[in-house]
Amino acid sequence: MYVNRTKKNPYARQTVFDVLSAVVGLAVIGVGIVSFINPEENAWLFPIVFFLASVFQCLLAIPRMSGGGGRKSGRRKAVGVGLFFVAGILLMLAVVGALCLWR
Repeated sequence: MYVNRTKKNPYARQTVFDVLSAVVGLAVIGVGIVSFINPEENAWLFPIVFFLASVFQCLLAIPRMSGGGGRKSGRRKAVGVGLFFVAGILLMLAVVGALCLWR
């Protein structure tokens, strides 16, 4: 049986992105639930929710942007650019929310 010892495991990188996405997604859900339990006292958590959602979108976009060639590589990269755009909007909402709470 042939074993390719020259290349790293091609699934290791995707596994890292999957685990990070699961951890950040659970963090978004947890912080969101805590922030909605008592919004007056936990208003400072809303910018954190938007920031974590932005990180989550970036984690979803990176594998799509760095995907290999193929017939649908252009569509995958366009989806990646769209996810980065959404991540930028969420990051702006986090900054605006933090500035509004800080004032």
